[in-house]
Amino acid sequence: MTKGRLEAFSDGIIAIIITITILIIDLPEGNDMAALMGVMPLAICYLISFFMVGTNWANHHHLLQVTGSVDGKILWSNLLYLFLLSFQPVTTGWVGKSKFAMLPVRVYVIMNLLCALSYILLEKAIIHSNDCEILKTAVSESRKEQWTIAVEALALILSFIPSAHYASCPLLVVAMVPWIVPDLRMKRVFEEARRMREE
Repeated sequence: MTKGRLEAFSDGIIAIIITITILIIDLPEGNDMAALMGVMPLAICYLISFFMVGTNWANHHHLLQVTGSVDGKILWSNLLYLFLLSFQPVTTGWVGKSKFAMLPVRVYVIMNLLCALSYILLEKAIIHSNDCEILKTAVSESRKEQWTIAVEALALILSFIPSAHYASCPLLVVAMVPWIVPDLRMKRVFEEARRMREE
């Protein structure tokens, strides 16, 4: 399978995930502020999920840019990543409609943590299958992965504590902040490799 076909398939799945997630928000049942406030928990949860799925998409795109060929390990690692990401509409709807109850929040955090771990697995599959020095160097010089897992693990712990569980969803956003600009570490390695070729 070519890299382009894998990227096109992944882009399609991620676009569907975002589309389904927005469809879980019902129209306000009325025309006053109280009706609007009734859908706000779901809208806030959608905003968090959109930010996370969008950030995942951007980083997935940059990850595939350094991929040479696609073998079975990369294919199945990518499918696992997309499988876990596809739960976003379900967990988003549950959290929003429950108004951030403990168990839905906990499941939401667990699914996001599993998604982060599957992304790291995909990175490792690409490094191993393609002997990708650019990605290997970029990952070894960065602490993004460790930061994400640590913060999301803290969010999971807080999800078991009454009242403190409300901090879990904001912590997921904090975990994603370093990934907002996905290409800086790879861009630097690309530039260094190009400069070395020119010399």
